[in-house]
Parts: sequence; structure tokens; C-alpha cells
Amino acid sequence: MTTRLKNKRKKRGACHGRIGKHKKHPGGRGNAGGMHHHHILFDKYHPRYFGNVGMCYFHKTMNRFHCPIVNVDHLFSLMPDSVKSALE
Repeated sequence: MTTRLKNKRKKRGACHGRIGKHKKHPGGRGNAGGMHHHHILFDKYHPRYFGNVGMCYFHKTMNRFHCPIVNVDHLFSLMPDSVKSALE
């Protein structure tokens, strides 16, 4: 039987070998080294990953920031008729 049809061909690449050795976490776990040994990868694929953006507002209550937007061309439709007649 030829070599390419033997079942041993399926086992190629299943182990890590004696010389190269498959160590556990050679580059660190997770996102380790983003500013050190993995910084080229982070700059290339995840730009602006590090740094602060904007202001931090602790205990933000939204009723303090309530400011609805009204178009200027709709102002007269919001006024009552008594005010409109006083303007004319």
C-alpha cells in the first residue's frame, strides 16, 4: 500500500514533538503584553485599544440632562392660540 493511503498519515500533526515542545502559555494568557511584546498586533488589529476617551460622570441622573430638541419651524404650532393672536 502506498504511504499516502496508510492510517499513520492521519496521525501526523497530532502531537507536538520532542524538540519544539508545546509549552502552556508562551505569550501569556489572554490579552497579556498588549503594551509590550504583543504591541504590534494590538496596534495593527485593535487601534485605540488603550487610552481614555471622554469624561467619566459618576452617578449620572438623566433628568438633569433632559433637553428635548424642537425644530424652529414647529414653534408656532406649539404656541397656544391666545399667544398667536396677541402677536398679530
